[in-house]
Amino acid sequence: MFEKDHLDALFAELDTEWRGSVDFDQLTRDAHLGIALSDAGRPLEDRIDSRVIALIDKHKP
Repeated sequence: MFEKDHLDALFAELDTEWRGSVDFDQLTRDAHLGIALSDAGRPLEDRIDSRVIALIDKHKP
């Protein structure tokens, strides 16, 4: 399950990499959904942008 430190690191990287892009808002929404799905043990593919999946995989506990 994601904890505050994991979330902070994930969103900091998302912000650093994608803020200002036209996709930023959608990536942020996908990150929130993806974290919830990941914590619930549900698959992320076909629901979440692959860039966000990579961040979730990188930062998940």
